[in-house]
Amino acid sequence: MKEKKEDKNLRDLFRHKLDNIEITPGASAKTGLMRKLGRKEFLRFIPGRFNIYYLGGIVAATVAATAILIFSGSEDDKKSERSHVPPVDLMMEDFTDSMYVSEEKQIIQDSGISKTTEDISAESAVYDLEERSSENINIQSKQKNTIREKDYLSISDITGSISKSNLLIDTGADRNNLKSKLLKKEPLFEPSVTSGCTPLKIRFISNSGSSCSFHWSFGDGGYSNEKDPEWIFDISGEYKVTLNVLHSDGSKEISSAVITAYPKPVARFEMLPEDAVIPDDEIQFINYSTIAVKSKWEFGDGAASDLFEPRHKYEKSGNYTIRLIVYSEYGCADSIVLVNAFAGSGSFIDFPNAFIPNPGGPTGGYYSFTSDEAASIFHPVFSGVSDYQLRIFSKHGILIFESNDINMGWDGYFNGQLCEPGVYIWKVRGSFRNGEPFTKMGDLTLLKDSQ
Repeated sequence: MKEKKEDKNLRDLFRHKLDNIEITPGASAKTGLMRKLGRKEFLRFIPGRFNIYYLGGIVAATVAATAILIFSGSEDDKKSERSHVPPVDLMMEDFTDSMYVSEEKQIIQDSGISKTTEDISAESAVYDLEERSSENINIQSKQKNTIREKDYLSISDITGSISKSNLLIDTGADRNNLKSKLLKKEPLFEPSVTSGCTPLKIRFISNSGSSCSFHWSFGDGGYSNEKDPEWIFDISGEYKVTLNVLHSDGSKEISSAVITAYPKPVARFEMLPEDAVIPDDEIQFINYSTIAVKSKWEFGDGAASDLFEPRHKYEKSGNYTIRLIVYSEYGCADSIVLVNAFAGSGSFIDFPNAFIPNPGGPTGGYYSFTSDEAASIFHPVFSGVSDYQLRIFSKHGILIFESNDINMGWDGYFNGQLCEPGVYIWKVRGSFRNGEPFTKMGDLTLLKDSQ
């Protein structure tokens, strides 16, 4: 206490001595004092001033941002490296484990359609393939418009189990396309053709083994239990052909295909005029064909036409064979052939086989409507005859009558005497106006007037 009291007295002494004295610190002392005060305030927590606490927060935020940028940059580098990974050859063995499906997945009702174990196995293979692809390969493309499939899928028999075939996947491959290929099932049969003209004959080839049972339904009421049957569709229409296969293990399969049988056209035609004389008349052809969209005519003299109803003028007389071929819109064809189209049409000559001579005496042989009513003159019925020669012989071969005039017949008299009733022979030769020659022979009976 004594020391403290002395110190107080000393301070009081100096205070009294220095009351009126003003001390001005130097510039250096002032600067040093301000530095000490600023350092203390920087180290103290003063919310309104910048201090060590603010500096620490800024440094921590800078370090965290730098770490984030470094981490994200390394991830981008890894993705870039993975995007350039070349196509990987995945063997089907890598995901065969996924081919086994649990019992509760044997049959799944999807929109009313039953999926078999084979379908589920194929889908499982696809899903497992997608999962493995997403883990090992980056299947994203920066330019989707330039994506192209380079790779292939080989499946030998997807109806039973997927074969162990190489599955080469490009980083730009389309997963949906790959899935559709895996899930596509081979049909149970193949028809030799799926469409054609009636009568359409088709052979159906089954893709199942001979140990199976087959039941075919051809859609027109016909059935077959053969393995590879043949069937003829003779009526036009669409037919759904269905095959049911029962395997030796008791499993069943069904497959169908649509067969289209096109109708066949019918070729028909007519010629005008009916009693045409060749080469005088021009022939008009009338086409009565059905469901025909195209026609081809062959006139028999080397000329042809594609018109539906052509006209044709023959340069010389003769017998011609005319052919018409017609086609439907589906390419089905039919044809008709007319052999010797103008034979007997407009040119002919025929004779009766009996007559009754006029008992009153010779008439000269010229006939008329009246003589024809009495059948008293033997003469031909003809048309288109240009040259003519008639000869009549007795049964002993004696020439009794001859004429080159077709308008004069035999009246039954020889040298002014009525010939005996009986059988006589006639023979005629000549040609028609179309230039066609003719030669005919026959017998006639001379009858005696009963009056």
